[in-house]
Amino acid sequence: MYKGKLFILSGPSGVGKGTIVEAILKKPNLNLYWAKSYTTRPERESDKTENHYIFIDKAKFKELENSGEIIESNFFNDNYYGSSKSEIDKALSAGKNILKEVDINGGLAYKKLYPEAILIFIKADLADIKSRLINRGQNTDTEIAARLKTAQKELVYEKEYHYSVINPEGHPEKAIEEVEKILQFS
Repeated sequence: MYKGKLFILSGPSGVGKGTIVEAILKKPNLNLYWAKSYTTRPERESDKTENHYIFIDKAKFKELENSGEIIESNFFNDNYYGSSKSEIDKALSAGKNILKEVDINGGLAYKKLYPEAILIFIKADLADIKSRLINRGQNTDTEIAARLKTAQKELVYEKEYHYSVINPEGHPEKAIEEVEKILQFS
């Protein structure tokens, strides 16, 4: 049995998960640990200060994935990303509370492997998601349309999560406050 708690935050692309997680991790009263993930992408200058990743090559990633060390993975921009099972287990055994931001499939993978994990679903109106994706300026119109179609399909998985939090456009502080309460009282 683990001493720490595992909180999984998921939701469709463009719902504002990153904004919520960034704010929550700055709250020292929550005593949260950021468990590193594996990636095959090249290290950036910002990685030296953020320290969110363990950098490995693609062959090593596949080896770890085949051995069960990778809890969930994504392939994005020709690189793999995946959560480290040993990092999670070590932190939970040491009594650390962990907050992980993952996609819907990742959330369901965590739920299966860690049934005691507390899953939080972040949602927003599709119009708000579209606005956020446009404002990011990182996607073409075709990519935004595809992401919105995926988001619509992902919203049905809300029922698989313990909590659901709405992230209203222009007011992320409301969602941040609600997630903070969930973390404090779960």
